[in-house]
Amino acid sequence: MQISTWLAPLILLATFSTQAWETRSEAAPPQHARFNNNDSFGFSMGFNGSSRNRQHLPERPFVLHGVNFRFDSAELTPESHKRLDSVAARLRETPALAVEIGGHASSEGHIAYNMDLSLRRASAVRNYLVQQGVAAENLRATGYGELQPLASNKIGPGREINRRVELRRL
Repeated sequence: MQISTWLAPLILLATFSTQAWETRSEAAPPQHARFNNNDSFGFSMGFNGSSRNRQHLPERPFVLHGVNFRFDSAELTPESHKRLDSVAARLRETPALAVEIGGHASSEGHIAYNMDLSLRRASAVRNYLVQQGVAAENLRATGYGELQPLASNKIGPGREINRRVELRRL
């Protein structure tokens, strides 16, 4: 049947996601440098779940404005607690709702460091929500580093927009 030749790639696209990043090396010759002197490449792939019995694709991520961290740290600022308290209350009201907490970073610094920092920040938000009574099994922390910018990283305001935490329904 001819349909099967294009159906398999479609199923794979519906159920898998990929992430790619470069890692920094000081020994790299300049011709291998991109805009931030990276010369090697990392790749990971994750299973997003079955595409069967899905009523629709996951909703778009929701940016948690007002959730901020101390500089170069995963420590939440005191102002962030009020915002996260309201998020926790909403999540406790719908105990069957599972969400991904996505941490994002600007392109300042090494790509590998930004991946780690974004994961630590997403985990800090997850831990805070669990402390506020949200079921831990309904929360997944993921670090995206600088892979999904919303604005240009060339100027300060753009980098500030890219440093964010998002919630996405699983």
